[in-house]
Amino acid sequence: MGMYDLIQGVTETEKYFGDKLAVVYKFGWGIKIIGFKYGNHLDLRVLTIGNNHKRKGLGEGALRQLRPRFKTITVNEIYEEALPFWLKMKERGLIDHIGTVKLTRVYDHVDA
Repeated sequence: MGMYDLIQGVTETEKYFGDKLAVVYKFGWGIKIIGFKYGNHLDLRVLTIGNNHKRKGLGEGALRQLRPRFKTITVNEIYEEALPFWLKMKERGLIDHIGTVKLTRVYDHVDA
């Protein structure tokens, strides 16, 4: 089973993220992208691959599915340790800009 089989069919829902209405893309298997949509621009805030293993291309696969929907994708409020991933995604043309970067979390990858 390839990575694309895992994340076929994306569903789009909305939920409040802080006090703003965000868009949530769910790709199955706990893979999600959350951000703010402004016309054909996405301000991406969260990409989570759930309990799946990292470095299997799942995050990239989700971005590949999302990419055609937007003219520009910017990532903001990302953690410093995720920077190498996002730089690679930018190199591959899957995102356009990297905005704000937060310092590494002190605790180790606890997903709420």
